[in-house]
Amino acid sequence: MRMSRQVSIVRCPDYVQDRVEAALAACLLPLGGMEAFVKRGTRVLVKPNLLASRAPDGAVTTHPTVVRAAIRAIQAAGGEVVLGDSPGGRNTPEGYAALLRRTGLAAVLEECGCEAVFFDDTTAELSSPDGRVYRRFQVAQAVADADAIVSLSKFKTHQFTLCTGGVKNCFGYIPGVAKAEYHLHTGQDPRRFASLLLDLYRARPPVLSVMDAVVGMEGNGPSNGRPREVGLLLASPHAPDLDFVEALLMGFDPLEVPTVAEAAERGLGPRSADEIEVHGVSPDEGRVPGFARPEAHPVSRIPAPLLAAVSRLFAVRPRIVEDRCRGCGACVENCPPGAIDFRGPVPHIRHADCIRCFCCQELCPADAIAIDRPLLRRLIG
Repeated sequence: MRMSRQVSIVRCPDYVQDRVEAALAACLLPLGGMEAFVKRGTRVLVKPNLLASRAPDGAVTTHPTVVRAAIRAIQAAGGEVVLGDSPGGRNTPEGYAALLRRTGLAAVLEECGCEAVFFDDTTAELSSPDGRVYRRFQVAQAVADADAIVSLSKFKTHQFTLCTGGVKNCFGYIPGVAKAEYHLHTGQDPRRFASLLLDLYRARPPVLSVMDAVVGMEGNGPSNGRPREVGLLLASPHAPDLDFVEALLMGFDPLEVPTVAEAAERGLGPRSADEIEVHGVSPDEGRVPGFARPEAHPVSRIPAPLLAAVSRLFAVRPRIVEDRCRGCGACVENCPPGAIDFRGPVPHIRHADCIRCFCCQELCPADAIAIDRPLLRRLIG
C-alpha cells in the first residue's frame, strides 16, 4: 500500500537545460507527473526562492534552468503561469525588475511568455483559522488569485531555522517590508517563528514543492554560506515531508529543524524517516558528507524559557565587518526591532535590542555581517 507521505529524489549533476528538464520529469513521474498537480486552464503561481539580487552561480536563489524546466512542464500540462516572490526589505518595481535580470529569470520569463508579478503593491488577506501564532496574513494579491502554487525552493542552510526549504519558501508570500513585523512578533524563538510559518503554509499550501539541490549552500546560509555540489532534484506534494528529507541529506537530525519539528508536533509532517516513501535515490545514498552547519543556529530542542536564561552564555550575535561595509544602510532599514543605526560611516548594532533573526546578514549585499560566538559555545563546539 502506497504511503501518503512521498518524496521523489533524482540525480541531476549540473544545470545543463536538457538534463534538468529530464531530471524534473523523472522526479515527478512517481508522483503522477505535473498533470497530477496542474489542471488545464488553471492559473499557476510559480514561487521560486528569490532571496536577493544575486547571480545564479552563488546558490542563493533558485537556478533559472530549474525555473525554466518547471514552467515548461506546467505549460505542457495546460497551466497558465505567472511567477513571483518578494525578497526581504523594501522593494520597488525597478528593483524587482533588476533582481529578475540578475538572477537570470527575466530571460526565462521572456522565453516562456510568462508574466512576473510584483508582490509588494497589492495585497490580500489570507485566513488561517487554525493558526497558533497568526490567523490572518497580509499576502501578495497574486498568492490569493492563483488557482495553484508550485514552490521552487533551494537546498540551503539557514542561520535561524537551520535549513530553508519548502515551508520557509512560503514566507515569500508576504511583501518584503511587512516581513519585519512577523519577525519582530516571534522574537528570538525559532519554534515560534516556525509555528508562524506553518500557519502561513496551512493557509495556502503549494500543490507541489520542488527543491533545487543541484548546487546547494552550506554554512552560513541562506545568503552568506558556501555553494556545495549536491547533484539532486527533489519533489513532494507536501513541503514538510520535503524538508524532513532535505535535513537527512544534509546529515542533520530533522527534528532539529524548527519547521520540521513543529510540523511533526501538529501532525502535518513525519516524525521519522520510515513514515515517508522515498522514490529514486535514498537519503542514505544522496547524503552529502560533512555538510557544514550555520554558526548561529540555536539548539532548537532547548525549551524557550531555558534558552533565554542561558542566552548570555550561548547566544551568538551579528557584527559589522567595517572594511567590507559599503554604508548602503540595508541592515539599518530592514532590522525588525530597529536595533541598527548609523554612528559614523558604518552602522552600529545595539545588541541589547537585537532579536538575532539575522535579517541583517541575510540582506547585506556586501557580506559585511559576521557572526560572533561566545567563548563557551566555541569551547563545546
